[in-house]
Amino acid sequence: MRKLPFRQVHLDFHTSPLIPGVGSRFDKKQFQAALIEGNVNSITVFAKCHHGLCYFPTKVGKQHPTMEPGFDLTGAMLDAAHEIGVDAPVYITAGWSALDAENHPEWLMVDENGSKCLTNIDPGAAPDAPRPNCSWANLCLSGEYAQSIYELTNEIVNRYKRVDGLFYDIVYLRDTCYCPNCLKGMREAGLDPKKPEDARAYYRMNHLRFMKNCTDILHKKHPEATIFFNSGGAEIYRPEYHAGQTHYEMEDLPTAWGGYNKMPARAAVMSRYGKEYLGMTGKFHTSWGEFGGYKNPDALKYEVLMMAMYGAKCSVGDQMRPCAIMDMETYKIIGHAYRALEKIEPWAYPACSTATLGVYLSGSGASDEGLHAMLLESHIDFDVVLPGDELGSYKALILPDCVRLSDAEAGRINAFIARGGSVLLTGESALEDGRFKIDAGIEYLGKSEYSFDYFCPGEEMRLPYANAPFLCYEAAVRTRVTSGKCLAQVYEPYFDRTYAAYCSHMNTPYKDEPSPYPACVKTGNVVYLAHPLCRLYKQRGAQLFREAVIKALRLVYRPRYTADLPSAGRTRLTRQAEFSRYVFHAAYASPIQRGNTSVIEDIVPLHGVNVICDIAEPVKQVRLIPSGEGLPFDQGEGRVSFTIPKVELYQGLEIDY
Repeated sequence: MRKLPFRQVHLDFHTSPLIPGVGSRFDKKQFQAALIEGNVNSITVFAKCHHGLCYFPTKVGKQHPTMEPGFDLTGAMLDAAHEIGVDAPVYITAGWSALDAENHPEWLMVDENGSKCLTNIDPGAAPDAPRPNCSWANLCLSGEYAQSIYELTNEIVNRYKRVDGLFYDIVYLRDTCYCPNCLKGMREAGLDPKKPEDARAYYRMNHLRFMKNCTDILHKKHPEATIFFNSGGAEIYRPEYHAGQTHYEMEDLPTAWGGYNKMPARAAVMSRYGKEYLGMTGKFHTSWGEFGGYKNPDALKYEVLMMAMYGAKCSVGDQMRPCAIMDMETYKIIGHAYRALEKIEPWAYPACSTATLGVYLSGSGASDEGLHAMLLESHIDFDVVLPGDELGSYKALILPDCVRLSDAEAGRINAFIARGGSVLLTGESALEDGRFKIDAGIEYLGKSEYSFDYFCPGEEMRLPYANAPFLCYEAAVRTRVTSGKCLAQVYEPYFDRTYAAYCSHMNTPYKDEPSPYPACVKTGNVVYLAHPLCRLYKQRGAQLFREAVIKALRLVYRPRYTADLPSAGRTRLTRQAEFSRYVFHAAYASPIQRGNTSVIEDIVPLHGVNVICDIAEPVKQVRLIPSGEGLPFDQGEGRVSFTIPKVELYQGLEIDY
């Protein structure tokens, strides 16, 4: 299989049929100059866009009506890229195609109520009414529509002598469809459309079939080409689609809808499959399809270096103007980031995680993202654990808020605890049918009668500040201590706030005496926190929630390293065994919220950052990368300590042993 280049561009080209002169100013030299300026070694180019139009002379689809007849823009971009040693996978839209939706409304997805599935579209809107951003009709990848994509794929792979890969977009829009094709398919498969689980099973079957058919068409002609199915193909909660990808592209525009904490956890999941994976951000100030929007060059540099820290190769989204002239200002910004990336590539790829903390996924985005943010901000590296994973490399596990465990998985975790491993549980994790499947020294009593309550730390749970009952915006699970030790207590309010009973402007104050219910219990090497603090941190952001979780974790687990960076700093320790070295990454940028956009602008250098790492091997030297400048260090009792002179956006260190 073709190896993924490190520095990629995903070139959108969704171009209205109302715009004249599409592709009319394409110039091979100008296109190549942009790629060189951007230090790019792969660019994904368009064959068919969301408008349903093709950019090459097609017998299967419809070429863009304002392109010069017979002009092959797709082929011209392929040839231009290949001539200068740049790979060029080909983009094909799948779930959104406006022309197909207009000509074949019977191809649209249908929900369980029989309504057509639309994204941000009001079917009753007047033609001159403002159209919302990102508004398309959702097509079902079955029947005649799926066949049309197969035929287009076949046309592309036979038209071009070299096809580096195919990228299908908007593939996994929902988890069920009730269109006539799907209803017929369910019945033929012996499934009952009235049962949601059967409808979900058929949706998976249909999409796996679509993936296999596209892959077979591609690899019959181009066996080394890559293939990726987007909009779910690298989603951590949809592992059923992971096997059908040759690699993973983690689409995440942190400025607008991904956030800067999303990528590390996704990388932890995607790295487990032994396939290459890349992160995808955008050059836009906000999101896809924004013409004339530019990201701060240092913000883009930070984003791609963060991807490299987590072993992800990099892709930056752009959108070409209708005339097919490349925007050189964009490629200057991309080049600024990619030249910095190129300098550290030898220390980033390949590299293995050294994390000794495993984190289960709860299935709740708020709980998972809240926990991940806490750990990233506390400079505690972690891996994501999925059911059935080998646990031997971990010293501790965290189950955030609402993790459901099968009997088999609970047995594996209990065996892990018996071998000396530590576990932190929060909220309702490991709870089923009124009992906890992991012994946390407690007995389940039920849900609270209140909608909120208070967490009061005891002496062993003392926090940096506010060691008094502090507000939790959701109430704790009610338990009774059995074999454990209570380290924090729940305080309950006098009453919930209603029209009949209320106090002041907001929540009711707590009663003078603590409730009989614990907020934190420790038994052996297991700690239980009764509140859903991970979800609360994501939703409310109170530092005390993070402090409580991290303090509870540190009662039973010592992180692999410490670094005295602020919470906006990011760190990671990886290992490159083939070079007999560890690599320590430190980055610092502080996103601020402006309107709906998360912005990185002020790059503040940090001086004298102290780091202590658990490293058993005798260390020979510690050097800054890429300069190679040596640093003084101390090693003793399996720990190495050193001071990074300055972290300005990013600084990596090579630790040779």
